[in-house]
Amino acid sequence: MAFKHIYFNEDICDGCGKCVEVCMCDAFERNPQKGKAPILKYPDECWFCGCCITHCPHKDEGAIHIITPFPMRGSFKR
Repeated sequence: MAFKHIYFNEDICDGCGKCVEVCMCDAFERNPQKGKAPILKYPDECWFCGCCITHCPHKDEGAIHIITPFPMRGSFKR
């Protein structure tokens, strides 16, 4: 069972497909319904690179949210 770690805000995402085009691991698929958020087809393939957020025209509004698994989170000590 895959952990869903990428979420789309349906109120903000307009289904432009930029995230589908730039995803290096092809985790997304365009939604057949025009104007709807992409479908997360392969969640286990995500590299957590953030390309989808970087190229999203609505990144400032928070159209895409990625939850990085705990073991992959970096930590810094002063």
